[in-house]
Amino acid sequence: MTIDATDRWLSELELSTVFEMLRDNGVTEAVYKVLPRNANSKNQVYLGTDLSQLGKLPSGEVTAHLSVSEKSGKQEAVFRAPLEFYWLNAEGLPQLAPNAQLIFYPQYPEVRFSGFLRGCRTAPSSLWVKEKRGQEPDRILVLGIGDDRKIIALTLPPESPAAREIRATEPHDPYGALYVLRMPGEAHIDGFRDLMRELCRIHRLLWVPSTRLDPSGALVPCSGSNCNGNTLESLLGIRSNGYSLPDFRGWEVKARQVTNVDSPGASTVTLFTPEPTGGVYMADGLATFLKRYGYPDTKGREDRLNFGGLHRSGRAPHSRTGLRLVVSGYVSPKKFAPDGSVQLIDAHDHVAASWSFAKLMDHWKVKHAAAAFVPVQKKNEPEQQYRFGRQVLLGEGAEFGLLLDAMYSGKVYYDPGIKLEGVNTDSPKPKKRSQFRVASRNLPSLYESSRLVDVCDQASR
Repeated sequence: MTIDATDRWLSELELSTVFEMLRDNGVTEAVYKVLPRNANSKNQVYLGTDLSQLGKLPSGEVTAHLSVSEKSGKQEAVFRAPLEFYWLNAEGLPQLAPNAQLIFYPQYPEVRFSGFLRGCRTAPSSLWVKEKRGQEPDRILVLGIGDDRKIIALTLPPESPAAREIRATEPHDPYGALYVLRMPGEAHIDGFRDLMRELCRIHRLLWVPSTRLDPSGALVPCSGSNCNGNTLESLLGIRSNGYSLPDFRGWEVKARQVTNVDSPGASTVTLFTPEPTGGVYMADGLATFLKRYGYPDTKGREDRLNFGGLHRSGRAPHSRTGLRLVVSGYVSPKKFAPDGSVQLIDAHDHVAASWSFAKLMDHWKVKHAAAAFVPVQKKNEPEQQYRFGRQVLLGEGAEFGLLLDAMYSGKVYYDPGIKLEGVNTDSPKPKKRSQFRVASRNLPSLYESSRLVDVCDQASR
């Protein structure tokens, strides 16, 4: 079939030119998808089963919507995440496609790519429109990712030298429903094997001082309560930056405190620490929230209010806060309301604090798709030190619906550490610490698959 004159240059592209254009636009990583016949301007492009599979693709804030299903005619929940998406033109210049977005349909579940032609005059439309080449198999969508929020894209027709070279060098490493296209000079990286080698090396260091890498990359002492994770990250070369991104070669690495790493038992793991998005907490502020639902410090420290304790779905109100946790709008892992939320409800059925499903999904999508939970032991003499174990729990396939199911069943619970000091002064000092936690024995319920591995055995294979 023919290609429009404006898109004909794509038929002549060499793969070396593709890489050059991507690098000129700040791209450091590339992924691709071989497009089937039904990937066209009328049909969205399938990218995976859950947003957590696509954390490598930078996206904007997730928002919730109601959509009418073309199949059933029923209203269904969908979640949208905008993309800063650009098509390259023949001169290698990026052209914004302002309506590009990811759409998550939990009822299937699947993530679709949509809106990538609308509003961009120089988009390669002839390769996407059904009446032209939009139903032709073996077109290739290339997505380039750099250090910012942009996605740089090209569509390669099957007859192009670049497309033929990509297909000739398959198979490539999978990434969701995409595949990794290694940039020139980029060595093949087996992220799993690299992680196993590093965790084995760290295990064999035995006791190490408590440290962290500051944002500049300098190794500095660490004396806080969460230094087990900071120390592990510093040994992996991960800086303390607060970004919600996977830690090492696409894996999130989390330390879990145990009494003996040689025979690690059960422990508690903090999954994430999202701030509430609704309720009294947001409407009236933390100070008002604490004065209404907090309680005097249990150790007798004056002029201080605390807010803590385990809050689980399906349980009675907490004895100190008077609040119960409810997962509102949840039906099943594949069916939940777009306006649903995790809520803390008081005795008068007022919402004290809430976390919208959309906001929780926003946190979840860039973490946990593949996670390694590493046992760690602590000692304080002669100084704060840590030792890391070799029996590591791996979890893969963290669908958001599984997280909601674990919250609904009480396996994942809210365990805050919030306080307000100087309550009766003119300048009270609040400390925020909203955290959702899980017992280590329940971690497998968050993943499609999980396994316990000996990192040194894995590293030697």
